[in-house]
Amino acid sequence: MRVIDTHNHVWQCQGEHFSWITDDLAAIRRDFLIDDLQAVMAENSIEGAILVQAIPSIEETEWLLDIAEHHDEVKGVVGWVDINHGAEIAEDLQRLQRKSRYLKGIRYMSQGLPESHLVTPQFIQGVRCVGEQGVVYELLVTHQQLEAASQLISACPEVTFVIEHAAKPAVRDGEITRWREQLMLIGEAYSNVFCKLSGLVTEADYARWTGPEQASQELEPYFSSVFAAFGHERVMYGSDWPVSLLALPYADTLGLYQNYLQSHQTLSSDNFFYRVAEKVYSLK
Repeated sequence: MRVIDTHNHVWQCQGEHFSWITDDLAAIRRDFLIDDLQAVMAENSIEGAILVQAIPSIEETEWLLDIAEHHDEVKGVVGWVDINHGAEIAEDLQRLQRKSRYLKGIRYMSQGLPESHLVTPQFIQGVRCVGEQGVVYELLVTHQQLEAASQLISACPEVTFVIEHAAKPAVRDGEITRWREQLMLIGEAYSNVFCKLSGLVTEADYARWTGPEQASQELEPYFSSVFAAFGHERVMYGSDWPVSLLALPYADTLGLYQNYLQSHQTLSSDNFFYRVAEKVYSLK
C-alpha cells in the first residue's frame, strides 16, 4: 500500500518557540531530525512525507526546504510567512519559491489566537496572496475557530484550503455535535477545502488508553464525521509525528486509520493514503 504522510515535523528543540513542550510532554522534548523521520518511514513503509513548519520564521521554512532538496522521500514543505502583512508577503513567497520547488503550502499558527484575526482585511489579503502564488493555505485552527475560518474561506474562493487536524475537536471532553455540524457546513459549501485526518490522537485523553483498540473506539465517531463532511475525495492522512508519539507509537497511529478504512470499504484507501495528497500538493 502506498502511503504519503502529509503532516510531519522535524525540529531542533531549543529556544523560546519550544516552551510549549512542558514537563508532561517530556517524551518529545528533544531534537527530531530528518534521520529520525527517515527511520520511522522505513519501518512503516511510508513512501513520502510533507514537512510542516513548527516555528513562525522564514528561516525555519528555508531550512525545511533545504532538507527537501536533499532527501527524495520529502515530497513537500508547508512553511510560514507572516500572513498579517497582507499583500506584502508576495515578496517572501516568491523568494521561497525561487529557493525550492518544494514549497507546497503555508500556514499561520492561528490556534490559541482570538478568532477575529482570521477575518481582518490584512489577514484575508495575505491568504489570497498565498493562493495567487499557487500555494495551498493550511488552517491550523481549533473547533472554536471554525465559524471565523468559514468566513475566511468564503472570502477566498480561489484559494485551496486544508484544515489541519480536523480543526482539533474536543475529543478529551467528548464534545462532537457542534464541531461536526460546522465541518458539515464547510464541506458542503466549499469544494476548495480539504481536510487532514491528523492529530486527533493527542486531542483525546490518551493517558487512559490501554491500547490501540480503545483509541480506535474513542476516535471512530470523529473519523466518520470528517468523511461525512468532506467525502473520501477530500480527506488525507497525516500522522502529526513526532507529536503523535505522546499518545501512540507511529505504527499504532497508522494502524488506526488502516483498520478504520478496512471496516468502511466504501471509502477509498488509495484516496486517503496518497491520491488526495498528490492532487492537493501537485506531487505528480
